[in-house]
Amino acid sequence: MRTLHEQDREEILCYVGQEPEMNLFFIGDIESFGVENETVNIYLHEERDRWDFLILRFHQYYLLYSRYEDYNAQEAIEFFKGQRPDCVSGKTVLLEKIAPAFPQWTIQSTYMSRCDRVEDCLSGSNELVIRRLEKEDVAEVIDLLSDIREFSKTYKKVEREEHIRRMVEEMEQGGKAAVGGFLDGRLIATASTSAENSESAMVVGVATAIDCRGKGYASAVVSALCRDCFERGKKYLCLFYDNPVAGRIYNRIGFQELGEYGMLR
Repeated sequence: MRTLHEQDREEILCYVGQEPEMNLFFIGDIESFGVENETVNIYLHEERDRWDFLILRFHQYYLLYSRYEDYNAQEAIEFFKGQRPDCVSGKTVLLEKIAPAFPQWTIQSTYMSRCDRVEDCLSGSNELVIRRLEKEDVAEVIDLLSDIREFSKTYKKVEREEHIRRMVEEMEQGGKAAVGGFLDGRLIATASTSAENSESAMVVGVATAIDCRGKGYASAVVSALCRDCFERGKKYLCLFYDNPVAGRIYNRIGFQELGEYGMLR
C-alpha cells in the first residue's frame, strides 16, 4: 500500500470514473478536499501490473473501490486491521470479500439509484414551507435525524457538536446542500446532498419526523432538493434505498436502480 498525492489526482479520477455513480463519494471528496490532507487520504495497492484497489479515508470513514472482483482482499483486510474505521463503504460485491475477517461488523446493503430528471410527484400539503437550509439550520437537522430510529445509531455515535461541525464544514467546502420542510416553523422533513462534485451529488439524510409521516413530505423535500441540484448544473444525482416502499417513492421522483452498495460496520 502506498499513499497517493496531488499529482496523482487525474489518474485517480480516471480509475474511479469507470463507475462514477458507485464512486460519487470518491469524486466529491477529491474535488472538495483534495487528495492528501488531514481530512482525506487515498491509498493504492498495485498488483499484476495494475491498480488493484483504492482506499479513501474521510475522517474515520473509509471507501473501498476496485475495478476487479478478484482484487487482493487480503491486502485490504491487513490495511483495515491497522486502522480504526467507523465504517467501510463500497460495492457490496467488494465488501463481501473482506467481511469474514471482521465478524464484529455486518454489511448493510442498499440499492444505488440514479436520477437524470425530476418527474412530477407528490408535493406535500400547502402548509409545508420548503426552503434551502443554511448553516444556522444544521443543529435542527441533526436533532431531527437523532430522533429517528434509522439514523439514531449513526448520529448518536459521535457527539452532537461534532456532527454539526462536520455538516457545516461540508457546506462551507461546497460538498453539501440541504432542503427542509417546515410546519408552523418546525423542521419536520429534510433531505441533503453529500459528496457534491462538478457533475453530480449523492442525496442523503432523507427523513420525516415520526408524527408527520405518510403525507408526502419526504417526496416533496427530495423533489425540491433534486430540482435545486439540476438548476445548479448537476447532470445526475444518486441515492441509496433499502426497502421496496422507499424504492417506489424514489422511482416516482425519477430515480432508477443501478446495483447494490454496502456499508460494513
